[in-house]
Amino acid sequence: MSKNTPPTTYGLPKKKNEVIEVLQEAYANQNLEDQEYERRLDEATNAKSIEDLQLVIFDFPASIRAKVFPKPPQTLETNPLPAKPADSSWLSDIVPSSTDTSTHTILGNENKALPVLSSSLSRISAILSNQKLDFRLAQVPETPVNIRIDSYLSGTVLDLRNEELDGKHINIDADCFMGEVKILLPRGAQIQRNVTNILGEVKIQDKQRSWIKRLTGFGSSEPPTEIRLTVNITGTVVLGGIRVVY
Repeated sequence: MSKNTPPTTYGLPKKKNEVIEVLQEAYANQNLEDQEYERRLDEATNAKSIEDLQLVIFDFPASIRAKVFPKPPQTLETNPLPAKPADSSWLSDIVPSSTDTSTHTILGNENKALPVLSSSLSRISAILSNQKLDFRLAQVPETPVNIRIDSYLSGTVLDLRNEELDGKHINIDADCFMGEVKILLPRGAQIQRNVTNILGEVKIQDKQRSWIKRLTGFGSSEPPTEIRLTVNITGTVVLGGIRVVY
């Protein structure tokens, strides 16, 4: 979904039922714990778009997700773009140049899913706020990805549990003053850190719950996906904390 594409609502009631059935089957087969099942069931029931529903089962095996949300068939290109000339300035008429897509939250609460994870998101800042940036369904067109986070008296959550990060590298430079930066990473992530800590805390938490370990495809032999992702975390923590969960 591109930045300017509205959420998809056509077929939402039917897809809700399909996702709820998947959750019920997972719970019946002891692949979801009670609290996790109830949380996801609530998310599915209150979903406002197809994209919201995709997030409910974003970390289920690919075969399950493909069954509920099949990819559209490939179509033949009837009017392909002309061959690229030596001067690539012609692209400016078709593809807009990259812009700074920094996000700032001041005295508020913000929870949004972003369609692209790239270095164009040069700065994430929060002042006296709570913000969550969800990249679970984002496209990741480049590596490395460089992200700057400033969190002052705030809570900032960065959800990077995305299969497209396989083989990628992310540099996160975070300054946290009297607040918390929480970074959610996929299974298999390799983490390096070099953070200046002043009366604060930097914690890396391996939180592979038992339901994830048992999530093997509801009868299939497909194991949970391991992502080959390297994350380098730098910055400064003053009377606050950086928490990495994977």
